[in-house]
Amino acid sequence: MSEQERSERPHRPLRRRNIVDASRGRFGPTMTPMVDVVLVILIFFMASTTIAGQEWFLRASLPEPHENLPREQGSRFVLPAPMVRIEVFSRNGAVLVNGLLDKELLIEQAVTVISDLDKSTSEDLVLLIVGADDVSFEDIMRLHDAASAIGMRVAIE
Repeated sequence: MSEQERSERPHRPLRRRNIVDASRGRFGPTMTPMVDVVLVILIFFMASTTIAGQEWFLRASLPEPHENLPREQGSRFVLPAPMVRIEVFSRNGAVLVNGLLDKELLIEQAVTVISDLDKSTSEDLVLLIVGADDVSFEDIMRLHDAASAIGMRVAIE
């Protein structure tokens, strides 16, 4: 451009920008914040579906089918026997048993409770006897013998 063309052009000072001038070429709301929110939500859904997708592949823990039981006699799935866990400990010179009733019993009372159980239901139970270090083996064997007499299986820990 020549000097003359420059001088002929009117000199404008820096014009002020305001909201009216800025919005003259556009109309409607700005979409930038909406696009940002949509992308954040999309990322959230993508991340959460990969975590939830793994749950489809969880395996159920079913008991193994019992081989010797024919199908005609019912279900071939045999569940493990229910276990009754009792703790034998001593306090103030007395041997106590916890786990048979709602309260602690003396060992003589525990032997009586075990002996009075119904034989038809006790055959399917397993009695787990957990003895403290200060309990004599004779006391544990008294519980073992009472449970064995009614057909209950016994385990000692």
